[in-house]
Amino acid sequence: MKNIKGVIFDVDGVIFDTERMSSTFWTKTMAKYGYKMDDSIYTQVMGRNRTGLIKGLEEIYNDSSIDFDSISREKTAAMVAKLDSSPIPVLPGVYEIVDYLEKNGYKRAIATSTREDRSVDRLKRTNLYDRFQGYMYGDWVEHSKPNPEIFLKAAEQLGLEPKECLILEDSPSGVEAAYNGGFPCINVVDFKQPTEAMKNQSIARCDGLLEVIDWLEKNNK
Repeated sequence: MKNIKGVIFDVDGVIFDTERMSSTFWTKTMAKYGYKMDDSIYTQVMGRNRTGLIKGLEEIYNDSSIDFDSISREKTAAMVAKLDSSPIPVLPGVYEIVDYLEKNGYKRAIATSTREDRSVDRLKRTNLYDRFQGYMYGDWVEHSKPNPEIFLKAAEQLGLEPKECLILEDSPSGVEAAYNGGFPCINVVDFKQPTEAMKNQSIARCDGLLEVIDWLEKNNK
């Protein structure tokens, strides 16, 4: 490949270990109102912004009596309170890969479906915010993943073409968004085991960010 000049990171499930937490809060909040939800349902919609996630759940449940908007707000408030009162769980290899990318001259951007204020707060609390040159948040785009808008705009911030940016993603919608935008994507396996579609739409699968460093060493020198 040898033409990658920048790396664009998803956040939840790639930088922060928050996807399992999100699924747990969804399951608890849905159960409070008598509805069943589990990891297998959540992983179908993970990676999307709030609007896209609600739309996905409405399609899955096909039940107009469920007020996903209010349930989502309640779930989010509970999860935000938990994160605000606890250390942010950073996944292994995050600081190492950022160090590696800086040392080797790669441009770096964030492209997360989480809204700006929450993302900035968490990145600053973990001393990561200032180590990126581009930032795109869920409330900055019109279309949720799997639409590639968020990645296209992040690449534009870096002054790079899609083919020059490696996307790091853990979710089906994120991998599909990268594919739809013409980006090479590594599926960083976290909470969601890769589907056949994810395998077909990514150039590699890595069990963590330290493996991504190894991949870059072997494939982009």
